[in-house]
Amino acid sequence: MRRRVSPWQVAAVAVLVVLTVLYLFPFYWMVVTALKPLVEFYRFPPTLLPVHATVEPFLSVLFARGYLVLLRNSLVACLTAVAAGMVVAMLIAYPVTRFPVPLAFRRGLMNWVLSLRFLPPIVVVIPFFDIVRKLGLYDSLLSLVLLYTVFSLPLTTWMLRGFLLEVPMEIEEAALVDGAGRFYAFFKILLPQLAPALLATGVITFALAWSEFMFAFILSATPRSQTFPIGVASLVTQFEIIWNEMAAVGTIAAVVPILLLLFARRYVLVALTFGAVREKA
Repeated sequence: MRRRVSPWQVAAVAVLVVLTVLYLFPFYWMVVTALKPLVEFYRFPPTLLPVHATVEPFLSVLFARGYLVLLRNSLVACLTAVAAGMVVAMLIAYPVTRFPVPLAFRRGLMNWVLSLRFLPPIVVVIPFFDIVRKLGLYDSLLSLVLLYTVFSLPLTTWMLRGFLLEVPMEIEEAALVDGAGRFYAFFKILLPQLAPALLATGVITFALAWSEFMFAFILSATPRSQTFPIGVASLVTQFEIIWNEMAAVGTIAAVVPILLLLFARRYVLVALTFGAVREKA
C-alpha cells in the first residue's frame, strides 16, 4: 500500500528546493563567471552557461599573477594554526576533564577561554597591529599563525572538552591499573578514541581560519605573507574589476574548505550537534 503524501509535505519539499536553489545560485554564478572569457561579460542577454568555457582565468591567477604563493601561504598558516591550537586546547581541556580540579577553577578557566572571543576582531585589530609591529613580526606568516591560534582557541577548547567528557574515564583508569603510565594511556588509549573528534575540530577551525580576511589584510604587505583571500581584493583596481579572475580566486577559495567539510562531514556533524554543545553533570 502506497503511503499518502500530505499537502504539507509537498509544500515543505517545495520550500526546501527553492531555498536550496537560492542558496546555491550565487556559488553557481561565481563558477560560471570564472569559466567565461571577458568578451562574454558584455553579451546581452547574459547566459547562464559559458558559450566558450575556458580555464584561462584560473591559470592566470595561479601562475601569471603568482597567486599560487598566496595559496601556499594560506595552507601553511591555517594548518599550522590548527595544529598549534589543537595542542594548546588539549593542554587546557584534558586536565579539567580528567583531573580532580576544583569546580570553581574549572569554570573560571573555561569562562576565561571563552572570553577571548567576547570582543569582535575589529576592536582589537589596532592593538594587535601595534604589538606585531613592535615584535618585528609585521609582514610574516608567524604573526598570522599566532593570531589564528588565539582566535580559534575558545572553539577548539570547548569542542575538545565536550568530546573528552564523552570518553569514559574507566578506559584510562583500566590502563593505569594495568601498569601503563599517564602518557602511554593518553597517546595509546585516549587519542585513538578521539581521532574522529580531532578530525572534526581541525576541519572546522581550518575553515574559520581559511576565510579570515581582516587580520591578513592589515598584518601583511607583500606576497611572502599575504593569504589567498587577499588576492580577491587586489583584483579590484582603480581602472577595472577583473570579474572572471576574481571569480576564479573565489571559486578556489571556496572549494578548499568545502572539500574538507565533505571529506569529514560525518564527524563535523557530530561535532556541531553533539560534542560541542552537550554538557555532562
